[in-house]
Amino acid sequence: MENQEIEVNNTQHSLKWGGILGLLLIIISLLIYIIDITLVVSSYISIVWIALFIGFGIFSGRDFRSKVGGYLSFKDAFLHAFVAFAVGGFIGTVFDFILFNFIDPDIIPILIDTQMETTMKAMETFGGGNTEMMDGMAEGIKKGYTLQAQALGFLWKLVLYAIGALIVGGINKKKNQEEEF
Repeated sequence: MENQEIEVNNTQHSLKWGGILGLLLIIISLLIYIIDITLVVSSYISIVWIALFIGFGIFSGRDFRSKVGGYLSFKDAFLHAFVAFAVGGFIGTVFDFILFNFIDPDIIPILIDTQMETTMKAMETFGGGNTEMMDGMAEGIKKGYTLQAQALGFLWKLVLYAIGALIVGGINKKKNQEEEF
């Protein structure tokens, strides 16, 4: 009965923190939109997102651990982080889709141009590319903002969330030494 109670609390707690993460992601997306939308496609922002997710997962997991008596198994720590990441990431993905396709669809060409410029610079460093290839790449990037591509991208993000949750689970787990004997 006690394990079942922890699982219910784990689910409720991780859903709550996932919602908080989703709101945080929306706020950050809006700030990026206001400051400079081209930051969305910056590789530096990816590092910030990773640090945000890991830091958030550690913080929310430690909060959960303290609420369940100070001890947390790896499994519960992993599940807590994964659910929080998935819920927050889903909320953020839905918001980004709405922002890019309904609120301000004029930003998609700006993002495509920025990605193309970055790609061109990288290709020139490695010997260049041809115009046909670049045109095809531009079409592929444009398709990346469709509902289908965003949904597929979210599925790939779930894999990354699982990896992040493994890291956070390892950090947040804490064994009760008295129960081991």
